[in-house]
Formats: sequence, structure tokens, C-alpha cells
Amino acid sequence: MNIVRNIKSGLIAGVMLLLVSCNSWLEVDPDDRIMDNSLFKDREGFLAALNGVYSEMNDPKLYGANLTMGMLDVMAQYYNCSFTDHDYSVYANYSYTEKGFKSTLDNIWSGLYSMIANCNAILVHCGDGNPVLSDTYYRLVKGEVLGLRAMMHLDLLRMFGPIYSEENKGIKCIPYMTKADRSVQPLLPADSVMYYVIKDLEMASSLLSTVDPVITEGARNYDSKQGANDLYYRQYRMNYFAVNALMARAYLWMGNTQKAGECARIVIEKVSNEDKPLFPLVDVDYMTKNSPDGVFYPEVLFSLYNTSRESKVYKTFFDPSLSIARILTMAGNLSTGRVNGTYDDKDDYRYRMWASTISNSKEVTYLNKYKDETEADSAYHYRYMIPLVRVSELYLIAAECESDVPTALEKYFNKLRFARNCVNQNASSVEELKGLIRSEYVREFIGEGQLFFYYKRNGLQTIPDGATASGTMNMQLENYVFPLPDSETSQRAESQDNVSQE
Repeated sequence: MNIVRNIKSGLIAGVMLLLVSCNSWLEVDPDDRIMDNSLFKDREGFLAALNGVYSEMNDPKLYGANLTMGMLDVMAQYYNCSFTDHDYSVYANYSYTEKGFKSTLDNIWSGLYSMIANCNAILVHCGDGNPVLSDTYYRLVKGEVLGLRAMMHLDLLRMFGPIYSEENKGIKCIPYMTKADRSVQPLLPADSVMYYVIKDLEMASSLLSTVDPVITEGARNYDSKQGANDLYYRQYRMNYFAVNALMARAYLWMGNTQKAGECARIVIEKVSNEDKPLFPLVDVDYMTKNSPDGVFYPEVLFSLYNTSRESKVYKTFFDPSLSIARILTMAGNLSTGRVNGTYDDKDDYRYRMWASTISNSKEVTYLNKYKDETEADSAYHYRYMIPLVRVSELYLIAAECESDVPTALEKYFNKLRFARNCVNQNASSVEELKGLIRSEYVREFIGEGQLFFYYKRNGLQTIPDGATASGTMNMQLENYVFPLPDSETSQRAESQDNVSQE
């Protein structure tokens, strides 16, 4: 158990003790926070402020649930929420006008923009250099913050923006906040938002490229033998590889398959080097020794570190003892329901994340991906992990962006299938390959909030019906676009009135 204690002392104590100095700072209005020079008087203050952002990401209203295994996955029709009064039926039915859904969207909007304001406050104090930060820490802090700011704006665009296309990219949808205050900023067209997303990611990549130890040492998920852990546990930070993987995601959202494929291939080549793989795809040896690992920890480029994963994720959403109006599970039983139809190979490691049991005299199928099944030393790497960016996504992006179908299958698609303990697939056309990739997205990202965005990016109008064991449903394209929260529209109306009165 020494390793478990080490990560708690190294990551939790080392990080959370820093948070003590900035808890009150997080509650201060961002425009006042800029003037709070006392926090940024030394390097520890900068790190505390940055760690505060990472900590806030774990909020269940944000990446701790809604933007991963909760709301977004329900909207992707993974689960059967058709029962009367199911807690998540408003999401499954895209009932944007319902009070509960409107409140959820308001929390997401305000929560992400609040964290963006926190990022901007840190950037203000970073400037073009700060005497309390060495070059290494300046580049590291600023690079991570820019990457976080880009990721959050991209997610806001993917939710509240249009289906990105030549026809729709000029639609005004969200502001790109580069100031630390929360003053009303103009809504920008989708293509302008993407311009700033790419710009931030490119700058973050440049800053991190010369200082991030992840480039040569990978995840580095262990304690520093000497001093602080600032440069360790890189899987839980917005590191160099995560930034470049996000660039592939962003370019693909824009429909730029050439750039998306290029970014994906570069990261794959760097992290999968046979001589020293930094983030290798899992294999049979790893999974034999780490069978409870449902997140495939070695492949995760960036994730949350959530010590409440068991109580606030598994027991909240997936525990088989939950009522049918609360549990998130696929329709039907394990052997004949949607789970059975989702996985074409029952040796698939992802299929093993599903189980069934008798609860309240009924057979219940449940997802154990986030269940804390062991306290063994070998579990400490993935025990509290909620993936946000993973290498497997890059393999699917590279396959989708490769024009030669045999090459896409051999170098990317079937390599991922092999890593999941599945037989190879064949396709004779680009359209067949797209169908295979679509099915793989369904299997790969359950509990991670990415499938809904895949459907939206492709403008799919026929998707699985979560309420049935095998059926499909018609998806209205307008259901892919979240309406602006009432709080935002009223604030904009008030701002406009003030301008008119002046």
C-alpha cells in the first residue's frame, strides 16, 4: 500500500495544500482577482491558482459528471431513460425548455466561463514574463492555462454552437473570453471561435515543447524523489501531448481532415515509439494484470483526478442497487439487450466493463467502468481517473482522415481493435470505413462524453434509441444545438438596454 500512500501524499496533499491558499481567491470576482497580487507573489501562488482550476473541473455540474458520463452521454442515447420520472429523461428527450435542463445548461455555461475567467486572471499575471517564475515554470504554467482555455471554449462551441460547416460557420454563438472579468463580450461566429481555439493551442504547444517532461518521460505518475511534484503526474495536467491531441480534435470539428490527420499522426508516432512507448495502447499482458482498469490508464493523455469517483460517479449513476428511475444502463439484459448488440466481439475488453446482477428481485445490467474494485497497489494509477483526452481517439481520427482505406485499417483502426482484444475488420470503401469508425466511437467512449459530439459533427439524423434494445430514432438537427442560458440572454439584453440609454 506504500504506492497508494505516495500518490495521496504526492498528488493530493501536494496539490490540495496549495489549494488552501487560493480557496478564497476562487470565490472572488475575477476582475478583483487580477488585483490580488498577494497570491502571485511567488511561484507557489501561481501553481495554487492553476491547481484551483483543475480542482474545479471535477464539479459534477461540469466534467465531474455532466460533461462526461452524465448529461452528454444520456443525450448520445447510451442509456434507457424512458421510465416514468427518470431523473435524466429531460436530457434523453432533448427537453431544453424544461426547468431542470435549463438550470443544467446555466450551470455549464457559467461554470466553464468562470473557470475561463480564472485562467485569464492567471494569464494576466503571467504576462510576457514574471520575475517570480523561472522560464521553465513560466512556460509550463502559461502553456497549461492556454490549453485549458482552448479546451473549454471548444467544448462550449461544440455544445452551444452550430453543426460546423461552410454554411453554418458564420453563425454567431459564443464569446471567446480573453479577459479576466465577466463583462458581456460579443457573440462570435463559429469560425472566429475556432481561430482563437487553434491560436491558443498552438501557443500552448510552443510553450510546453521545450519544458514539459511528458515529452521524454511520459505520464511520470510517481513522486519526485527530491522536492515538489510540480513536474510530475503529467496525465492529470494539460500537457504537451494533450494539447496537440486537442488540436487534432479541433481541426476535425472544423472539417479540416488534412490538419486533423496530421496532428493525430504526429502524436501517435511520438507516444507510441516502439523503443520507448510513452502512452502505449494496452495489450493482453497489461489487461491480464490490471483487469479492473476500465479506463485503459496507459493511453490516457489528460484526465481528472477525482478521489470521489466511487461515490459521486459509480454509486450515483451506475450502481445496480439504484432504482430504475435513477440508474444509467443500456436497455434490455446483458445477453440480449443493447449491450450485446453494441459489441461485435465478446472478448472485447470494453464489453467486460458490463455486468449483470440480481437487485430487488430483478436482473440489472450495469457499467462497472468507474467502480472501485480494488485497493491493490497496482490500481493506484487509474483508481481516481476520469479520462478527458486519450490516445485511442487519435487512432480513430487518423483512420477517419486517411484517404487510403487499407492504410487506415492497417495502421490505425485495426491497431486499436487489436488493443481492445477484438478481431480485425475489413472495409472496401470510405463509406464502409466510416460505418466501422462510428461503431467504434460508441464502444470506445462510454462514460466520457464524446459520442454526442461525434453525432453532431457528422450531422447524423438517425442514431440509436436508448429506450430500446436495438432500435434507432430520428434525430432533429436542432437538438444538437444547446440554447443560450436564460441568464446569458437576459444579461445581454440588459447590457444592450444600458448601451441604448447612453
